[in-house]
Amino acid sequence: MSGLLSEVVVPNAPVMVIFGGNPMRRHEVLSMFAAMGDVTAYGTLSEEEGLALLSSLPRVDLVLIGGRYDDAQRRRIRAWLKERRPATPLTEPGLDYPYDNEAIRSDVRAKLGLRG
Repeated sequence: MSGLLSEVVVPNAPVMVIFGGNPMRRHEVLSMFAAMGDVTAYGTLSEEEGLALLSSLPRVDLVLIGGRYDDAQRRRIRAWLKERRPATPLTEPGLDYPYDNEAIRSDVRAKLGLRG
């Protein structure tokens, strides 16, 4: 599975962390954000990996919890954010809005205050 994206880094851009579970889907979502060109996105493949990444980054402007996460995982991630990064917005495709790329792109752009 070499060649699959795990991050898209754009200097001086808003930073988001994506909780996912499938390397191919992570690649698709990160490719979508790469095409936008105005957001840094880090994709993780597990709850543990995502929380460790959140702990290591100096700034996170948005957290996306993907569709594979169950209610218990979502509660733990939300609780972690509330305790450690209470000002960080959250987006949950499939719960907050339909799970499709255009809806994800639109919600991320709105939450990050990006034009287009």
